Parts: sequence; C-alpha cells; structure tokens
Amino acid sequence: MPGDTTLLLFFNGLRAPWLDPIVRFVTEWGLYAFPLAPMLVLAMRRTREEARSSRDGWLAFLFSLLVSETVLKPIVARPRPTAVAWLRDQLHVLGTVPPAASTGMPSGTATACMAGATWIALRYGRGWGALAIALAVVVSLTRLYVGVHYPSDLAAGWLVGAATAIGVDRFTRWAGA
Repeated sequence: MPGDTTLLLFFNGLRAPWLDPIVRFVTEWGLYAFPLAPMLVLAMRRTREEARSSRDGWLAFLFSLLVSETVLKPIVARPRPTAVAWLRDQLHVLGTVPPAASTGMPSGTATACMAGATWIALRYGRGWGALAIALAVVVSLTRLYVGVHYPSDLAAGWLVGAATAIGVDRFTRWAGA
C-alpha cells in the first residue's frame, strides 16, 4: 500500500535526538499502563465488583494478545517494514531491528492497548475512555516512529483489540461471572 508506506516514512522521519528516549520508553513500556489500570482501581476500591472488573480487564488484555500474536499474525503473515529491503534502507529503526521472519499484522502493541482502552471506556465511561483511547493511539503511533510497523498494522490491531474487549465484556456480563 503506497499510502501505508508514505505514512510510515512520515512518522519515522519525525525522529529527533531529544524525542528518541521518550518514544523508546513509551513504545517499550506504554502498553503496560492498561493491565496496571485495573489493578490500581482494585487497590483503591477493594470491592468484589472491582475484583471481577479487574479480572475482566486482564482477560481482555491477555486474550487480545493471544488472538493477535498466536492466531492472526501466523494467518496474515505480513512482513514488517524492516524485512522489505528497499524500505529498510529508508527507515531509521530505533532499537533492535526485528528478525526478518517477524510478522507485523496486526500490531500486538496496538491490539493490547486498544483492548485495555476499550475495556476502560466500557467500564468507566466516556471521560476515562477517551483518555485511555488517546493513550492507546499515542503508544501505538510510537511503533511507526521506531520503524517496526505499518499504519495498517496498527489499524488492524485497534480493531482486534476493541472487538476482543467488547467480546470479553459481553461474555462476562452474560455469564454473570
């Protein structure tokens, strides 16, 4: 996809020495905000309902990663941009270059972040949901900045993550668990 590559090169071209350490931290650790959020709420409220809700948040996060990494990536088998020779020469990869056999669609980071953000939106409303979704998008976009995903990898991850979180939420509410 030409637009996909153009957007990737645009975000990857925003590189700045002062921004690199910030983006590196966010791209490596940002997704962990989402499984930590349910634990923080549980620690503050300590109710049986919050314990169930925390469990559901973790289920959404972990199940989304399972679906993304174990089911979809092997089926789609799309190479990362770093595996495409002509594109690799134009990218400025921040950090370790993924192995050539590593696949990129859907992005596991984008999937897990959007699953967590969607769960927060479902359980805590629009205000917290909007903040969580904004964080999920920012963390996901760092994957373009570091040069390891195409924008469509992120979009696919966002869809899978949101769908997984909605599915987990509906199932646990239906099951009354």
